[in-house]
Amino acid sequence: MNTRKYKKVLLWVLFLIVFSVISYNIDSRLVALDKRPILVLPTAVAKDGGTTIYRGLGYKVIGWKRLELKKIDDKEIQGTMRGYEISTIFNSQNISKGPQKKLIFVPNK
Repeated sequence: MNTRKYKKVLLWVLFLIVFSVISYNIDSRLVALDKRPILVLPTAVAKDGGTTIYRGLGYKVIGWKRLELKKIDDKEIQGTMRGYEISTIFNSQNISKGPQKKLIFVPNK
């Protein structure tokens, strides 16, 4: 009876590990294309324009959305700087350090 219980626990652990690896790969490909990840849950929103922290199974995605004013043709245009970054639990990024990659400016309509 105990070996049957251990096999069930082992199968669940293996399932979680496999699911974690698969979901990380899917979301990291979406992040590389600057698209919103799909296998994560939003956990926090910063008051900088809407930067959102998402958590997956063993990883974190930061969806940057910062308010920005840019001068284009001597006119100030309001918009947001946007982009996504992914990190694992072993190399987790802190939102207070700012983005590690170049963000894209998206003007307001």
